[in-house]
Amino acid sequence: MTAKDKQKNGMQVVAREERLGDVSVVTSGYAEDGSLMVSEEVSGPSASVAYGESSHKVRVVFSPEAMDGLAQLLGNGAKAEGEIKTHLGSFFQGGRHALIDLMDLCDAKGVPYSYQALGPATGVTYRPAAEEI
Repeated sequence: MTAKDKQKNGMQVVAREERLGDVSVVTSGYAEDGSLMVSEEVSGPSASVAYGESSHKVRVVFSPEAMDGLAQLLGNGAKAEGEIKTHLGSFFQGGRHALIDLMDLCDAKGVPYSYQALGPATGVTYRPAAEEI
């Protein structure tokens, strides 16, 4: 992993996969208010087929209040910043899961998050965090 991969706009790369011409990069980082941002950018044939664009970016934001629920989902009640990032890395390692899988898990367990998507053909999508899912 290059230095550029390790730090991208204050975000740290937690997983990077290349498969069948697709490149998927998952990053995470904390905002000043303690919110955790997890982002996935996919480029290649899959983005072209699914979104009609060469790359597509999806981001979820977990408020500080949602961190306990997220920690429970990721395993062993990981609450410290470093533990959550370690568990995120394990979740995405080897291309077993995509960000949509984490979103589905959060939806099933009632862990709120904000959803954002950005792409040149699809534009900007934003769904604020729900009080209750």
